[in-house]
Amino acid sequence: MRKIALVLLLLCLVVPVGAQRKKRVGNRRSDIREEAAGKDSIIAAPAECTQTVRDLIRYLSREKPDIASDKQAQERWLSPDLKRGLQHRQDVYKDFAKNEPDSPEGPPSNADFLNTWDNPTSYSIAAARRVGERAIIDVVFKWGPGTQYPGDSRLMSFVIVQEAGAWKLDDIYTYRGKFVEPGSLTVTFQRENYP
Repeated sequence: MRKIALVLLLLCLVVPVGAQRKKRVGNRRSDIREEAAGKDSIIAAPAECTQTVRDLIRYLSREKPDIASDKQAQERWLSPDLKRGLQHRQDVYKDFAKNEPDSPEGPPSNADFLNTWDNPTSYSIAAARRVGERAIIDVVFKWGPGTQYPGDSRLMSFVIVQEAGAWKLDDIYTYRGKFVEPGSLTVTFQRENYP
């Protein structure tokens, strides 16, 4: 009986270790093969995509109305995923405000979309491309004299998707700059902490 118990004990210890080993699937290649461009190849984005981003920037550059509370603007410009993300960010802020009532941090606003406290003085469309169902509009923002970031410029990529016949914002990627870290609006909105 002892021998059977010992064998069972050893099997219990050995089997899980063996089950956790990584299985090799196919041959591991040292390089990735490039395929010919297919239907998802990069093409110029339609003019309506850049116009959507221009209209959105015009809206976001004002303090009011604020997209965080303007449901009509959310319907017009935000993808369903980004609307859910914004709602999550607002919920996280409410919890933060209860625990930190003296904090100077405000709720999500138009400024979160441009990732700045001080609006830029100008912008330019650097590139507009479409890959599959997404369009990526690269925008360079610049700050002039008398702003919080005089002489600074910042590259941001607005990722838009087609939803119910209209182009809507799905994410904004900010690239590292002198006064800003790289980041994604979607990732910011998904955080469980504030700010």
